[in-house]
Amino acid sequence: MRFDKPPKTYDEQIEILRRRGMIIPNPDRACHYLQHMNYYRLTAYWLPFEADHASHRFQPGTRFEDALNLYIFDRELRLLEPLCPP
Repeated sequence: MRFDKPPKTYDEQIEILRRRGMIIPNPDRACHYLQHMNYYRLTAYWLPFEADHASHRFQPGTRFEDALNLYIFDRELRLLEPLCPP
């Protein structure tokens, strides 16, 4: 299988998000989460914040923490699922 996209550094990933309009006040924190959770896993959680899916531009005011908080909420909700009766 051939991959056409070269890998990006974490700093490059942060710069891509910023160019698309995401507010990232703490790039070190964003870098930490990108290292441990992966850019593509987080992509699903910032999709609702995109103003234009073709260009991947974000709605004004979208912050990295918005997507991160959505991910954390989803993860915690999934941890509760086994506790629910059938």
